[in-house]
Amino acid sequence: MSDANDTAAAPVQKSGIRSLFRSWKVIAVLLALVGAITGGAGYWYLAPRQNVQPGKDRAAAPPPFYLEVKPFVVSVATGYGATHFVELGFNLALPGSDAGNAVTAVLPEVQDAMRQTVLAFKMEDITTPAGVEKMREAMIASANHLLLQRLGVDEIKRLTGGKPDSRLVQNLFFSTLIVE
Repeated sequence: MSDANDTAAAPVQKSGIRSLFRSWKVIAVLLALVGAITGGAGYWYLAPRQNVQPGKDRAAAPPPFYLEVKPFVVSVATGYGATHFVELGFNLALPGSDAGNAVTAVLPEVQDAMRQTVLAFKMEDITTPAGVEKMREAMIASANHLLLQRLGVDEIKRLTGGKPDSRLVQNLFFSTLIVE
C-alpha cells in the first residue's frame, strides 16, 4: 500500500499546450513575434509615401484646343433621288491656340471643304453610327488636306510640335447632327 501512497504524493507532470505556455522562452518568442508584426504594420500604415502615380512623371501634355464651327445646313440626296436636309455643327480638336488662330484665318475654306465632303455621302450612309463615323473621318481628312495646302508643311509641323502624323485637326466632335 505504500506504493499507492508514493504515486499519489509524487507531483504529476502536466503535458500539453498549457504547460508549453508556462515556459518563459516560449512566451518571449511569442511576444517578440507579436511586437514585430505590430511594428511592421504600424510602419507600413504611418510611413510617408511618395505621391507617384502611373504616368505622372512624364511631362503633362497640354489639353487640346477646341474651335467651334457654327452649325450649317447641307442638302443630302438619298439613293432614290430625294433630298434631305442635314444640319451639322461641330468642334475641331486642335493642338493649341496657335493652331486655332491658323484655322480661324482660313475657316470659311475649311467649312466649304467640309460641306463638299458631306455632299459626297448619301442619306443612307449617314443615318447609322458607322456611317457617321465614316463621315467624321472624311471631314477630318478633308480639313487636314486643305490646311496642308493653305499653310504648308513647315507651318503644320510648327503648329503640331513636329509630331510625325502632322494632323492639325486631331478630331471632330459633333455638337449638332440633325437629319430631316
